Amino acid sequence: MTRDEYEHSKARLAEQRRSAMEMVEAGYQAQIKALELYWSLQSRQGEVSQPTEVSSDAPAAVPPLGPEPPPSVETVFRRNAPGVDLDVRAAFPRLPETFTRREVCQALGYEPHRGALYQSLQKLVLMGFLRIFERGMGHRAVVYQKTGAGNPPLSP
Repeated sequence: MTRDEYEHSKARLAEQRRSAMEMVEAGYQAQIKALELYWSLQSRQGEVSQPTEVSSDAPAAVPPLGPEPPPSVETVFRRNAPGVDLDVRAAFPRLPETFTRREVCQALGYEPHRGALYQSLQKLVLMGFLRIFERGMGHRAVVYQKTGAGNPPLSP
């Protein structure tokens, strides 16, 4: 390697470093802008503050956020399988004679994990409280039918 090749390689590496630092800074500024936009939408403020320019020499100053506002969207609550089974048994009297999982979810007031719901409905089939009236296929849901054996006990 000649002295000129060495100097050229050194200059190329310095340019690559400068370019990489600019990209990192631009990415950081974009993330700050997105965070501020999200914060303003969440706290329902009408204005978005301009992103704070931060030099790479000094640490970033983080403004205090203050008390967190209450969430604007309800938190999705997922029950475990035994809880879903208990809820399905409690909602059983409110279900029509024939129904799909959609009607079960409406009776529950929430959409449980589908595996937990399927397991609960299968237990009711095995116990004789339900039967599969129409098998599902593709986008067509399984249709369950009450057997007339009454309501299942609330404890499994």
